[in-house]
Amino acid sequence: MIQVDSNTIGSTMPISAWVTAIELAFVDTATGKIDVPQRVHIDRGANTLLLMPCFSEDYFSTKLVSVFPENLKRNEPVIYGSVVLNDGHTGKPLAVLDGSKLTAMRTAAVGSVGIKYLAPANADTLGIIGLGIQGFHQALFACQQRSIKQLRIHDRTEQIMLRFQERFNAFYPDIEVIPCKRVLNLCKASEIIITATGSHKPVIPSATACWKDKTIIGIGSYKPEMREIPDAVFKEVNQVFVDTLHGLNEAGDLLEPLKKNFIQEEQVFPITELIQNTMQPEEGTRFFKSVGMAAFDLYGAILVYENLS
Repeated sequence: MIQVDSNTIGSTMPISAWVTAIELAFVDTATGKIDVPQRVHIDRGANTLLLMPCFSEDYFSTKLVSVFPENLKRNEPVIYGSVVLNDGHTGKPLAVLDGSKLTAMRTAAVGSVGIKYLAPANADTLGIIGLGIQGFHQALFACQQRSIKQLRIHDRTEQIMLRFQERFNAFYPDIEVIPCKRVLNLCKASEIIITATGSHKPVIPSATACWKDKTIIGIGSYKPEMREIPDAVFKEVNQVFVDTLHGLNEAGDLLEPLKKNFIQEEQVFPITELIQNTMQPEEGTRFFKSVGMAAFDLYGAILVYENLS
């Protein structure tokens, strides 16, 4: 069994290959080619353990993730994770991959799929709320999906924003990065808005004028008590697209609007419907919510493993 580190995961294949792999994961899940059991979610106080298995004909994977919010005070990552890839015919362990980097890459590809099918083709302004590892990768991938000219960013402190700007411009020196102290300004000036936070209350303002007729990609919230998107958005949209319908039972950004009858389950659609061209998105405000599923980890692990030199 080989060990695959963060640098190898990030450099083995280009962004476009990750997006293609994740689109295939969506389709193969929808057509029953892979088996994705519901993930095991265990809370111990403020900490969380996630166990995410997934099976295909030739491979299976198991992802282990720990989320310890207090690590921020210890100057350690909040999230640790590993993905074990096994041979689907013999069960032989093939590789163990750095879970944090694999998660960042595959989730950024999921967000990029949302942009591909929901954002206008000529969209050239992007806003990112939350500048951690996930926000950074979302920005990298989004700027491959559309010809972004201006990137507006927001986080808690100016230092975080300046550090993000420096790292991002090393990849995209020609894109103007604009730190925003106020989320309202970011939203008003961005055609695509991505949220990548662990917030327990909405980070996008309720004021309709700042997000109406735009594309919103919700990435961060994955637990019932987490919210990034205000109720006002759900009162406006007619369609909500998701990566997996499991999110209806897991994410506050879906649970709460359903509970309050701002949206109905009949308005929630897997984004696979767009990928397979069985429906089209309506005009107006467009919203895609990702909570993640093990198929993304499996197909990301396969992508890296099969292309190691």
